[in-house]
Parts: sequence; C-alpha cells; structure tokens
Amino acid sequence: MAYTKGMVNRERITNLLIDLCATDSGSRKERLMADKLKGLLTDLGFSVEEDNAGEQVGGNAGNLYGRLVGTGAGEPILFSSHMDRVTPGFGVKPSIEDGYIKSDGTTILGADDAAGLAAVLEAVRVLKERNLPHPTIEVAFTICEEVGLLGAKHVNEAWFTARTGFVLDSSGQVGEITIKAPNSAKISAVFKGKAAHAGVAPEKGASAVQMAAVAISRMKLLRIDSETTANIGSIVAEGPTNIVPESCKIQGETRSLDREKLDAQIAHMTEAMEQAAKELGGSVAVEVTRSYTGINLSAETPAVARAMRAAELIGETPSLASSGGGSDANIFNGKGIETAVLGVGYEEIHSTSERMPIDQLEKLAEWALAIILGE
Repeated sequence: MAYTKGMVNRERITNLLIDLCATDSGSRKERLMADKLKGLLTDLGFSVEEDNAGEQVGGNAGNLYGRLVGTGAGEPILFSSHMDRVTPGFGVKPSIEDGYIKSDGTTILGADDAAGLAAVLEAVRVLKERNLPHPTIEVAFTICEEVGLLGAKHVNEAWFTARTGFVLDSSGQVGEITIKAPNSAKISAVFKGKAAHAGVAPEKGASAVQMAAVAISRMKLLRIDSETTANIGSIVAEGPTNIVPESCKIQGETRSLDREKLDAQIAHMTEAMEQAAKELGGSVAVEVTRSYTGINLSAETPAVARAMRAAELIGETPSLASSGGGSDANIFNGKGIETAVLGVGYEEIHSTSERMPIDQLEKLAEWALAIILGE
C-alpha cells in the first residue's frame, strides 16, 4: 500500500512526546530513557539490543539497536535519533500552549531529540495498526550525541543491514534535508616556557602565555570562508602574577565542508603556534584530533532522493541545506551508511525557551511514514 496523508494520530504522538520529554535523560545518564524506549520498541515488534557504548564513555546506558523485519519489498532503511539532551534537562514539566509543546521555563523541553524518537515510533505504530507492508526498518537510538557524538562513534555498523539512513535531528522545518555538513577537528596545544621572577628578572624567563597570545594573534579565526570556520575556545595558565608562566594550554577547533581546506587550516594554526614558541624561546606540543568526517550528498543520492519524494507526498516542498555543525549522520556516513539529516521543526533548542510546534511534530511523523512507504 502506498502512503496516503492523514494516517498519523495527532493526539497520540503529542502525548508520546510529552511522555518522552518528561522522562529524565542526559548525556551519560540515559538509563531511564533507554529502558522506556526498549519497552516501546518491543511492543511494536522490534528485536532490540543494547551495546556497551555506555561503558566506553562512562555512562549508564548504551546505544539501542532495533530491527523490525520487513513484510514487503524494498531495501532496509535506518532511522536514528539521540536519547540524551542538554542541561537543564531533568525534571521537565511539558505542557501544551497555543499549538506548541513547551516546558515550564525552568528547564529545556528536550524535543531535541525526543521529537525524532516520537516521530519514528508513531510512524511504525501506524504501520502496525493498519497492517501495512513495509521494508525492514532498523533504528539506532544513540547516547551522548550532545557531548561530541560519542554514542554514534561507538555504534557497531556491522549490526545493521541498511545502507540508507535518516537522522531526525535538525532545527530546519519538516521538508528540509541537510546534505552537507563539515569535517571537524579539535586542536589542543601546550606551550612550555621558562619560569622566572616577574619583577626581579623577567628577562631570564620565557612566558608561555605570551607565546600563546602571539600565536593566537597570528591565526585566521572565526569565519574563514563560506565553507570553513575556526575558533580558540579556551586559554588556561594558572599561577601567581610574580612568576613568568612556564606553561599555558589552549584548545580550539576548526571545521570545513572541504577536507583540503580543513587540512590547510590545521596546518596554518599549527605553524602559528610553533613559530611563536620558537621566537619566544619556548616549545609547544600540538595535538590534533579528527572529530568526524563531513557529509557530502547530492539530490541524486538515494537517501536524499527518497526523502525529497516523501516530502512531496506529505505536501511539503523539499529543500536542501548545508550545516556548519555535526550530527550523528556524520558518523554514520563515515561508517558507510549513506545518511541524510531531516528537519524536525523544533524551535529555540538548547534553551529554556525551547518549544515544539505540534503541526511540525505531526508532519515529521508523516514524513517518516512516507519515507517508509513511498517507494
């Protein structure tokens, strides 16, 4: 049976999102949410497994994998949303006001990313209650997305048969598909100088703070070009003011949609630090950690084409977007699962003003259902 509009139960998905938002969950503290989702997935007929990612990252729950065996034709598809949320995200008291689901203003709402979870669950519930034929559906509900995509980085891609995936986790409106997202790298550097009395014999010292300051002053930072950014987020050197500081640590990052530009920016920042340390009589140890690889899909990519067709089926005009931020989709693409990011429609995320338009929530579930049935 092909998709037709109006299958989603608006009241049911609204109540589901309220229930999920009211369930305490945070990065490394997803246990209650994981247990609730296990029960919901099992009730829908999924086989469910939990990995040991929590143990790997110091958390109390792992990633959840679920598989609902297909009853019709089509290649397996993967849906993914994350279980954690930013702070303050415990003790959420959701309510409905003027067509929105909101918190009471003392916490975030947690629609990022409970709305994605709710939409996938509602879409599958429609399939089950209407006995609709469908391809195999796999889910990955991840931990610790908000603290560096840690859960997705520990996902065992061999568990999944799907090679096409959809991450429901973007602030764009329903119908927006993110097809480009940056490569990212973290940069940490420790400058070493020489201590000396700052008042009696400062010329005998070599200031690590001065090295770091000179290096930063020479760096191209913030918006480099339309595809590339860089930032120094912290500089730390604790000590008394009467001693020339012998150690200083800085931490930063750089991102780019273009891998070669990312490499060039890393090299530029590293050179600035090494040169400043050398000129001022010290040294620097630079550590570069590749955070995640970029996403570079097109309208012809099967996952994107499928999401675009599905958006049209629910009456939305699909749009393609680029993002300056990363998501679990970066990791899944790096693991060989072609994955697009879908706009969820939540507003004011990562703040106590966060809210979820119920119209967007309903459309999101319709979109997920159309992706499943639209082929």
